[in-house]
Amino acid sequence: MSSHDWRWRIGEAVERIRTRYDYIGRKTGAPFLALVYPPEVEVAVLKEWKTQTAALRPDFDVRTVDALAVTQQVLSEIGADNIVAALNDPMPGSDPQMELGQLWLKAITETVRATLSAAGTGRPVASLQRLAAVYPALGPRDLMQNLWDNIPRPIIV
Repeated sequence: MSSHDWRWRIGEAVERIRTRYDYIGRKTGAPFLALVYPPEVEVAVLKEWKTQTAALRPDFDVRTVDALAVTQQVLSEIGADNIVAALNDPMPGSDPQMELGQLWLKAITETVRATLSAAGTGRPVASLQRLAAVYPALGPRDLMQNLWDNIPRPIIV
């Protein structure tokens, strides 16, 4: 993907938020707008996203949720040594990877909910970033389904 492609896609997403906020997800039923890009351009994409979404103010308030930061918080609360031990020597009948994924799912969903509920200057839009952090314990589809079931506002992934 060339730099032109992802810059154009960011511009298209920003325009869709500006002009079709109330209709995001109407065709699919899911309140999501996804931007997929190669991992090697992540820093540039996130910088460009921040730059272009600044033009949405004051009508829209794009609020970032960093999935990597949320997953790291969960890991620090449990303790990395405890997680490694559970993964290396699971208790009978347990699935530590699935259980970790469920903890991340709950934490990300609660973070998105809190982020969207906070007072702001415009119509709220959640921007989920660095979702690769949830793999392999959790898939993006699982996260999107949970958000869809629990949060009725537009979310940009």
